[in-house]
Amino acid sequence: MYRYLSLFLFIGLVWCETTVAVFDFSNNGLSNNEVLTLTDRLRTELVQVSDYTIVERSKIDEILKEQKFQLSGCVEECLLEVGQILGANNIIIGSVGKIGNIYTISARMVNAESGKIIQAISYDSDYDIGNLLKYGMKECAYRLMDKKPPKNRQLHYRKQCLFPAMRVTLGYSIYLIILGLMPSAE
Repeated sequence: MYRYLSLFLFIGLVWCETTVAVFDFSNNGLSNNEVLTLTDRLRTELVQVSDYTIVERSKIDEILKEQKFQLSGCVEECLLEVGQILGANNIIIGSVGKIGNIYTISARMVNAESGKIIQAISYDSDYDIGNLLKYGMKECAYRLMDKKPPKNRQLHYRKQCLFPAMRVTLGYSIYLIILGLMPSAE
């Protein structure tokens, strides 16, 4: 009997999957829609990057309604309890904000039972929020999973001409030279 019990225990440990619940990040200076979109992108990136099972946001919302939790007043201990109810081994919590022209993300992966922080990251972007969505959340997912992010990071720079009138004049002059309509300097 004990031989079979140890065999079932071993099989259970081998087949046990790690489940992670990603809670909506707190908002520090952005619109609520931007924060929700960034958090959703992080969930998507985590699914692609990790071998963990990521809890769907609708499942988290369902548990919050059933248990009558309010996220607005919910502190870390409350989120740990919700994570345990969801059957999550770990939870990811954090915040997204903007200070001046810098967008910043702070995130932590926390063990849902012990409350111990497993991984903590921060990410800052000097560029627009679109770059944070396209590249920053992917890098955050890699770093939360303690993996090295890919090197081919392309940033979208807005090209702004300092002298738009000069650019138009130069372009028009070249056009006239090509057509031979520019007066000669004789």
